[in-house]
Amino acid sequence: MMYKKLLTIIILGGLSLTGCGGGSDPDGKEDVAIIDTDNDGVADSSDAFPNDATETKDSDSDGVGDNADAFPNDATETTDTDNDGVGDNADAFPNDATETVDTDEDGYGDNIDFAPNDQNIWLESQLKYSGLCTPDSDKVNFDALMEEDCEYLSAFNLFSDMTNPTEGILGSNSLPYDLSMPLFTDYATKYRFVVMPDGTTANYNENEVFDLPVGSILVKTFSMPADTASRGFENETLIETRLLIHRDDGWDALPYVWNEDGTDAKLAKYGKQIANTKVKHDGEDYDFTYVVPARSDCKQCHQLTDLDSAGNIVDGTSRFAPIGPKARLLNYDFSYDDETKNQIAKWSVEGMLTGAPSDLSTIKSIPNFKDEDISSVLTLESSELMVFAKGYFDINCSHCHRPEGSASNTGFHIEYWRDFDSQQNKHGICKQPIAYGGEGLGYDIEPGVAVESIVYARMDSNEAKVRMPEIGRSLIHKEGVLLIGEWISRLNSAPYNLSSCTSD
Repeated sequence: MMYKKLLTIIILGGLSLTGCGGGSDPDGKEDVAIIDTDNDGVADSSDAFPNDATETKDSDSDGVGDNADAFPNDATETTDTDNDGVGDNADAFPNDATETVDTDEDGYGDNIDFAPNDQNIWLESQLKYSGLCTPDSDKVNFDALMEEDCEYLSAFNLFSDMTNPTEGILGSNSLPYDLSMPLFTDYATKYRFVVMPDGTTANYNENEVFDLPVGSILVKTFSMPADTASRGFENETLIETRLLIHRDDGWDALPYVWNEDGTDAKLAKYGKQIANTKVKHDGEDYDFTYVVPARSDCKQCHQLTDLDSAGNIVDGTSRFAPIGPKARLLNYDFSYDDETKNQIAKWSVEGMLTGAPSDLSTIKSIPNFKDEDISSVLTLESSELMVFAKGYFDINCSHCHRPEGSASNTGFHIEYWRDFDSQQNKHGICKQPIAYGGEGLGYDIEPGVAVESIVYARMDSNEAKVRMPEIGRSLIHKEGVLLIGEWISRLNSAPYNLSSCTSD
């Protein structure tokens, strides 16, 4: 028993000596204990945050761990609340991912600020509008229309939707309208409205434009379709809107060119050339320069003078006048939002026209003609074709080519109501020109031979000194040329049987 106790003491003693370092370490060095207070696997000596298991590094020494620091290498930033890539300290709008800078310190970010360097202006309207040219919210700005040539079309507040000027007019005394045979402008689609002040009406006129009251506006928007086979605002690009305004001192014209976004249009007093305008028509692609006329150019077509009893021009009576809204061009059905109705009847029922005949069939009217109708029109009897040809001349030419017009001196007078049989020379038949001498042609109209007729040659030309009309188009109206060409080619046969201008 004594022997066993002695053996136990010896063994324990040996263990105790080994635990106290009595033995030797294989590497010859004394081991040092590793301390990791937050148990994150990184020793406190290497851990920038020894008491935080979620962080170990602070690369930019800003006191915020790299894991929590949105900008671990930038000591000036730690947070990006709106995740826009700009730190909250540098971000003028730390809770708005769309804005970071406010240069003029007006409280509006530079991205949305129309004038980022001007503390007093942040909305486009603050630059666009002033004085009378400040639109009302819910009505047409007649005051500005009567007195100001506002820089922006939106200042007049004409449209119920400024981004779609084909949709409607804010004025309660207004209607859309169209012409049975539209004036050609490079295959553009035209959207027309007439606007009158409340409580006013137009007076009917048999042959001329209706007598529209002071304060009236004729609105015409030009929109270019990608393909004329698929017209409609959704398939078109806005180009320009022209206003004819009946002011106290007469009619005035204001041309506006639309911006690329189609949200507003700016006054183009001196006109504008729009290069690379594209349209596909009848399968053919056109790439051309569309020309918006200068304000002064409008007078070339819209100018009328008074005549004395002998038919001579009265000096000093030149005035600006509209062209389109005449009885002969409006006397057909139009599809309104609420109904389809004859336009003259609609104007009358709405209180916008007085004095129209009760029997609208008595009005000598121009037939409907669209470009897609040309094939069928060319097969009409000659007497019917004459009606279409005279109608085409009337809307496209007679505003100048009439005794009161700017081309009165040419003697080529082709108003729709002018009788052909008794006034053939006025219609250009075997009439020699007073100035034009190009192409070796001698007569305005050579019966039976379109290519020998000056009128046909000028319609079929795009040369600046040759083409007719001189302004208002950059493309040749193919369908118009075909119509007039066919009409001329039949003049030497029944029922007209006109002789050649050079025959004995």
